[in-house]
Amino acid sequence: MKIKCPACQAVLSIPPAAAGKVVKCPCGKQLRAPAATGAPTGAPPPATAGRQTQSSGGRKPPASSSGSTGGIDTTLFDELTDDDLKPLAGGGVVVAPTSGPSSNTAKLLQQHAATAGGAPRSNLSVGPVASRGVRLGAALIDGAVINVMVWPVLLVLIFVVGPMMFDQAALGSAMDAAGTEDEKTQIASEWFGKVILFYLAATPFVFLLPVTLFAWMVTKSGQTPGKKLCKIRIVRADTKQLPGFVKGVLIRSWLAQVLYCVPFVGLVGILMIFGQKRQCLHDVLAGTIVVEA
Repeated sequence: MKIKCPACQAVLSIPPAAAGKVVKCPCGKQLRAPAATGAPTGAPPPATAGRQTQSSGGRKPPASSSGSTGGIDTTLFDELTDDDLKPLAGGGVVVAPTSGPSSNTAKLLQQHAATAGGAPRSNLSVGPVASRGVRLGAALIDGAVINVMVWPVLLVLIFVVGPMMFDQAALGSAMDAAGTEDEKTQIASEWFGKVILFYLAATPFVFLLPVTLFAWMVTKSGQTPGKKLCKIRIVRADTKQLPGFVKGVLIRSWLAQVLYCVPFVGLVGILMIFGQKRQCLHDVLAGTIVVEA
């Protein structure tokens, strides 16, 4: 049978052996599965008999899960009471029996919960806050990776694309044809301005590959190449989960880099790592910490 979790709206497939027992959704919500359908159909469960009589005018609850909802009976949760949805005693930890008939039921519940289509929280390996030395090593590795990606593109722009677009021989001819020093100065200034404008426009293409790679890695795993080699990870300080694109990339990296261009802000932001929480300015802005993976 199938029931719908009221917390995450995921549809859980529950084996018949779990009827009447407490099950756990991948999102962490604990609930009691409806009783087996083999019970007498003339009366609803005792905990909700009065409520169903008032709401449905004495009609019997649906006995089958077929309908317009694709085989899911959306009224199954009408039979649950507030007591059924209370957490289990002992912190709500369900211990799977290791032997006996109930152990098979526990295994089935785990299998069905894993394929129920819910949104379980990612199980990250989160250790203590990473040391300052390890973070420095990861930053140095990231810098080396960026240089390896950037310099080949930059050299091609300087020695291949640039000379093709700005012919120095044509510049020399124009300078020789100029009559006065003012005209020569104007020609040289215009040529130099075009060169600077070209390289400024080409800068985003120079850093396109490393920026894309780092953004993808941080979003997917909370790690840059250096952090992955040093076995550390960026996580949210409140939930210890992955920061995602907005916090991990947009705020922590891109916005922080803009702020670090302000004089002294970059130095102060980096020195903040010597605080008790070991958070740089970009960590504080994004609400993240760096931990051992």
